[in-house]
Amino acid sequence: MKNYPKPIRAFLALVPFTLLLSSCGRDFPSVQRLGKMTTTLEQTSSNMADDIYNSCITRTKYISFLVAQGSSGSFSLREQEERNCNDFNRPAVKNVKDANSVIAEYIKALGKLASGDTVSFDKNFNALGESLKKLQIPQSSGQSFSFNSSDVDAGISIAKFITNAFTREFRREKLKQAILCTDKDIQTYIKGVSTSSEKDSTSVNSATGGLIALTQQAYVNGILTAEEQEIRNYFTNYIGGLAPVAQTQALDFIKLEENYNKAMDSIRSRRDAAENYVELLQKIAEMHSKLKIEFQGKGEDKLSDAQLQNYCQDLYTAKADKAATKEKAITYDEEELKRIGNIVSKYAKSLEPLIQEMDQDL
Repeated sequence: MKNYPKPIRAFLALVPFTLLLSSCGRDFPSVQRLGKMTTTLEQTSSNMADDIYNSCITRTKYISFLVAQGSSGSFSLREQEERNCNDFNRPAVKNVKDANSVIAEYIKALGKLASGDTVSFDKNFNALGESLKKLQIPQSSGQSFSFNSSDVDAGISIAKFITNAFTREFRREKLKQAILCTDKDIQTYIKGVSTSSEKDSTSVNSATGGLIALTQQAYVNGILTAEEQEIRNYFTNYIGGLAPVAQTQALDFIKLEENYNKAMDSIRSRRDAAENYVELLQKIAEMHSKLKIEFQGKGEDKLSDAQLQNYCQDLYTAKADKAATKEKAITYDEEELKRIGNIVSKYAKSLEPLIQEMDQDL
């Protein structure tokens, strides 16, 4: 079964980004290979988001019909749970896909800037903000997972940058500014925690919100765990019922055991895919943070937080003064390109096997 969330296509957007930074914009045959992988990533992430609904429906199929004598049966319970899946889990799928698309579209925009191409973006960031606010994923505890306000604000800021990159036709000179000015939002949106120092920026192992929490808490510990528990209950009842007659009905017993193993294998595969997805998000956050540190400079040349705030103002406005924009035009020397290229290449190599494993698990 293929099921789950979406910034997976984000990795492929690194393609032109990697090429520019490591080779000053020359084209390479690897573009086609990585471009082909983008389709796989997009489909895999979409499948993962779909599983928020599909897993719920699968769980209802394991609500046992074995009931105590005199009971009205479990048909009504199954029917109620199916309604809950349709009323709550189905709408959540679109919101999760929207949430994951933010990172994917952002990395894709960086790739466009790096190669000097025009950024494209077909989403309205106001509508996207509403989708992030409405994101609710039901949990077995009776509560729902949702983004907190800082996660939503970070997502909207990232989308606003992408929108301006499209409408204002940002080009290569904006790449440095983009990474410097969006890093705080990127870290918050992925991990759910704002970064105020270099140490914080590279520490991604303890997410409190954002896309990582959505995956770990809402999907793995919530959706998948609920399905797993229902499967275990179902087979415990039926296998327990057949145990006394296992010798005379051996084929039925073996078939039931095979079905159980198959169901649990599906859970494990999707959980493995989710873990790889989390690691992928962590690496994207790490890479972005290191690029930001590199671009911010060192020693006397390092941009202070106050300078950064002033430096970033025009990036988020719908229109900017052309003279001011021209003054801020950025050029990249070969040494800087080499250092940045090394960072991107390192992470690109580590992301590729994660994507391949996710595709196999889903």
